[in-house]
Amino acid sequence: MTLPAPLVTARLVLSAITAADFEDLARLAADPEVGGKLKHGVLTPDQSRALLQDYCDGWNRLGYGVFMVRRRDDHRFVGLAGLWEHDDGHGAALRYAVMPEHRGQGFTKEAVVAVLDFAAARGLGTIRAVTRETNAVSRKILTGLGFHLVELRQKADRRVAIYSQHSPEPS
Repeated sequence: MTLPAPLVTARLVLSAITAADFEDLARLAADPEVGGKLKHGVLTPDQSRALLQDYCDGWNRLGYGVFMVRRRDDHRFVGLAGLWEHDDGHGAALRYAVMPEHRGQGFTKEAVVAVLDFAAARGLGTIRAVTRETNAVSRKILTGLGFHLVELRQKADRRVAIYSQHSPEPS
């Protein structure tokens, strides 16, 4: 599959993840404030390499995937945002994570809006998002973007909130 052109917003550039993004992904996944809030938890470098391979394979298998997010002005790594096939059977699901030094600046919302526009342009329909019930910031972002809570589910070690949004048909 040919990877899509980067998504460009007012302050960000989102590029489909590739093998060249390993160092940034590994740094993000190893950070307890970031990786620790994701489903997989904090990752070792080897685990990050496997995650990177999953993300790259996703683009080839699904035609959508995870983008690396960088600032337009200085190209500094901000985080990731994109879509992946949720392993709990939710279908296309939103995934995002931002490095601590870039939080509170609206980058997450800006990146997610670009990803949702990407999903709508491809007619992906319903997009899910799964977050820890205790992640108030993520839940606020999702509701602010028009996602609706559809279920609270108990997992082995946590409760998760499952959100849904139907993307419009492409024009």
